[in-house]
Amino acid sequence: MVQTAAHLIDSVLPQVPYRQFVVSFPKRIRCYLENHKTLQTVLKIVVDEIRKTLIANNPNVQSPQIGAISFIQHFGNTLNYHPHFHLIVADGIFSSEDGLQFHEATLTQDDITDTQESIQKRVLKYFCNRKFFDKDELEKMLTYENSGFSLDASVKIPAYDTEALERLIRYCARPPFNSENIRVHSSLINYRFPKPSHDGRLFMTLDPLDFLERISRFIPYPRRHRRHYHGVLAPSSPLRKQIAANAQKRLDTVVKTRQETDEKVTKASKGWAQLIARIYEVDPLTCSCGKKIKIITFVTHPEHIRRILRGIGWPITIPEFDPPPEEHCDDVCQLVPDASDGFPDIVEQVQYDSGPDPPSSEYIDPPHSEYEYDSPHWEG
Repeated sequence: MVQTAAHLIDSVLPQVPYRQFVVSFPKRIRCYLENHKTLQTVLKIVVDEIRKTLIANNPNVQSPQIGAISFIQHFGNTLNYHPHFHLIVADGIFSSEDGLQFHEATLTQDDITDTQESIQKRVLKYFCNRKFFDKDELEKMLTYENSGFSLDASVKIPAYDTEALERLIRYCARPPFNSENIRVHSSLINYRFPKPSHDGRLFMTLDPLDFLERISRFIPYPRRHRRHYHGVLAPSSPLRKQIAANAQKRLDTVVKTRQETDEKVTKASKGWAQLIARIYEVDPLTCSCGKKIKIITFVTHPEHIRRILRGIGWPITIPEFDPPPEEHCDDVCQLVPDASDGFPDIVEQVQYDSGPDPPSSEYIDPPHSEYEYDSPHWEG
């Protein structure tokens, strides 16, 4: 996540304004988006409609092209399967008529609404052609006041605010859930929502198997890209080298000012030091006394290592493992519940998605025939 954002900021994206497009779909068609081919086709439709809107905003530009990066997310706030797209699009179009030029667009809310309606019509028509539903259902869905299609483009990043753009890329490339929001309580798993749900809940309690079933749907497709580049940012675009060259020139300017005060370190250490500084806003190459840290040598001899550890008061022997606890405990590291971490008491708020518990062993199912009765089941 952080490394992806740093790479895009430093080596790919030029210094132009960007806009975030978030596209979500109705529940009626989400089950069909589990197919990778269908999902990719819908993504192409969305990118093409956004491209038409940006080009129509600058009709006099010759050979216009857009620049966009799309992130496919499959998860929702409550660990539900919710496929949607996050697109970071240059707020304008590129042209190479007199060298590489950028023409900024001025999109209004009417433009966004028209784009959303065009996406809705093309996606539903594609699903109708695939025989997912007939024409009568298509016409009925087009008449819905609340269609379930949503296109939000309210977030715009100016050209000079690279830090905000980097935070936005981290948000788009984030994982499905944060491990800090998970706690093990006895034999149940308590998951705290990043934000309250639509019904006001702050957390939910799941059986371990139910939890694994939910997160298994977020596993990326094998041998598939998790982000895609469009327009001038595509690898096969003839303008990709010019775009990367512009991003590299901006990077040279930033690095030159930093090198005046930072010591030279190895390439690997420098990369990780920059990532740590971006995340925690602390320079790891600066000592607590205020001086710069410089790598002199690597100590590998055991006797020298023990001498250094004794000098600073650290232990030189490997501590023995603690004896195993008498009772089995499922709590592991950060999953251990703590009353001070904001998690509520979950004893009285256990919720099951699959319905109530089955009957106990004392219950005897009467004899039945498969031709006269349905198989025994439990409904919520």
